[in-house]
Amino acid sequence: MPWFYTVSLIIALLLLGPLAVAEHPTRKVISVDVLGPFASPQEQELLFSLKQNLLDKYDLGLKQNLLFWQKQPNWATQLQNSEADYIITVGQEGLDRIMKQSTGRPVIAVMNTADSIEALRKKPHDNFYAITHEQPLVRYFALIKSLNIYQAQTASFFSDQNSYLKTRYSQISRFFNLPYKPLVVNPHLKALDAISQLSDCCRIMLHDSDRIYPPGRSRKSLLVNSFQHRIIVIGNSQSMLQEGAMLALFSRPYTIGEQTADLIYQIEKGQVKERYQYPDKFVLDANRRIAKLLGFSELTLGELIGQIEMLENLYYEMEQ
Repeated sequence: MPWFYTVSLIIALLLLGPLAVAEHPTRKVISVDVLGPFASPQEQELLFSLKQNLLDKYDLGLKQNLLFWQKQPNWATQLQNSEADYIITVGQEGLDRIMKQSTGRPVIAVMNTADSIEALRKKPHDNFYAITHEQPLVRYFALIKSLNIYQAQTASFFSDQNSYLKTRYSQISRFFNLPYKPLVVNPHLKALDAISQLSDCCRIMLHDSDRIYPPGRSRKSLLVNSFQHRIIVIGNSQSMLQEGAMLALFSRPYTIGEQTADLIYQIEKGQVKERYQYPDKFVLDANRRIAKLLGFSELTLGELIGQIEMLENLYYEMEQ
């Protein structure tokens, strides 16, 4: 190719450059301030999913401004001076902190606790939306029902201040016709005290929240001793499988990001059906070694997931 053709081609590409790289100039861009403690891998996965799903599903762009209260003491001032469309908080502490601020913009709290969802449903806050990462209680009882262990009694641990929660657990267990017993414990005492109560009455332990035994030494001791007493533990995180739980039902940050994208689109369209949400999707995983030792060598997760979804739908249909 003669040199002047090459030069002409380069000039033409340079002139077209701004048009070629301009990414959909008519696409609406949503701007968000994201408030979290630090840039955790879970937050990064969630925000990647949020951006990708807004783009792929709704043709909306996303501009993010990240704020970390552990590293930026002036985060509240930055929020006050921001002109972003939304504030997104990550984690329960983020929700607690933003509730003390006067924002004037929609706030979407993600990865907060199920307790905060129930509190918001009882006492709604204007311009607040929330999506917890904790699974709804009915899914755990649907899982226990799907295991089909005849007359095996389930227990959960409570402090002496959880009367409302104990009633809720008992109601759902009765719906599924499952033997159930709430165990009141002092979480500051040794886990062996809780195990002695558990082994006397029940074969299944449901640990669907970290309210009483959060991650740490006491929970590890609880899980190890539960296994030694041949008690089936159903947990709320993948880490519990490594510590001795047989099954875990939990959320992934990616699916919470996808659900957040759906919620933003609904807000933009003025079509929000539920302001305070539980996860639409869930993951079910197993510790195969523990399952085999407890007599569940033929555990089929796909079948269990199908059963959980069917029973959950039945529960909500009967509730309406």
